[in-house]
Amino acid sequence: MSLATLTNAGRAAFALSLSQQPLHIALAQGLPEWEDTEAPLPDTVTMTALTNELGRRVPNIVGFVLPDDEGGIVISEGLDANGEVHTTRYRMVNDPTPYLYMQVAYDLTDAPSGTIRQMGIFVGTKVKEGLPPGQRFFAPDEIEEQGLLLAVEILQPAIPRNPQVRQMVEFVLPV
Repeated sequence: MSLATLTNAGRAAFALSLSQQPLHIALAQGLPEWEDTEAPLPDTVTMTALTNELGRRVPNIVGFVLPDDEGGIVISEGLDANGEVHTTRYRMVNDPTPYLYMQVAYDLTDAPSGTIRQMGIFVGTKVKEGLPPGQRFFAPDEIEEQGLLLAVEILQPAIPRNPQVRQMVEFVLPV
């Protein structure tokens, strides 16, 4: 018996299912040695938690996108061998696709200090009861169950948090 092939429609079904779950985008300080581009980085595939998490926020937008050379959503794929930024463009669509899009804008008071070296997307986070209604940012001590770490990124260079700058982050998660 051979393995079945997961179709694009099947991937879109997974993306739809994920979009309907509690999602949070987390910030973490990681480790200072990660800023050395020559230092070995941890194996992100096996991670289940972030290192020195500062908190997590509910995304402002969760939806679906498709690759589009003229699209208005621009995601960095990192630097190429020549040191140039490589990007991929996407456009929003209404129907589920294999590309789950999330956007979050951190408030000025969300983890206002520290250096962000790691970000992660969590699914299934449960926050503690009794928190203010409508709260969207949760410090680690306000989380009852962290959920599953769905995706993780180590940022090089790191991003210093600044309480005078409202940082916005976009993720496209190919499913």
